[in-house]
Amino acid sequence: MSDLRPIADDVRRLGRVPAVDPVVDAARGVWRGAVGEQVARYSLPARRSSGALVVNCADAGWVSELTLLARQVQTALGEALGEPSPPLRFVVGNVDAPEVGDLPAAAPQPSPLEPSADDRRQAHELAAGIADPALRAAAERAIAACLARRS
Repeated sequence: MSDLRPIADDVRRLGRVPAVDPVVDAARGVWRGAVGEQVARYSLPARRSSGALVVNCADAGWVSELTLLARQVQTALGEALGEPSPPLRFVVGNVDAPEVGDLPAAAPQPSPLEPSADDRRQAHELAAGIADPALRAAAERAIAACLARRS
């Protein structure tokens, strides 16, 4: 009996992007202007929970700092929004959310170099002491690729 099953329903279900809460979306739009460049680099409004705006921070130091400044941040955010800001809660979380226009152009990736026969031979010799065949093969490929880049 096979565990295989069609995944079309899962893809359809998981492929949907959830709608962003309008309060979160508005806060993200004015965040940089409200809190300044440095704070915005390490924090980002992420979601709402129990009426509070949850702000992700890069690390615990930023959580602590912004928690101490919560009243000032909330006031500045409310002024930028043009309406009272919800209460703020700061947590450690992902702060990487560049705007589409801010995304750097993808750097061209160098084409992988094909290892020479000598690179493969050296890689085989260097990985020969690895007992596990799958691990040995993976190590040989990695070593050969490194050797090809070096030459």
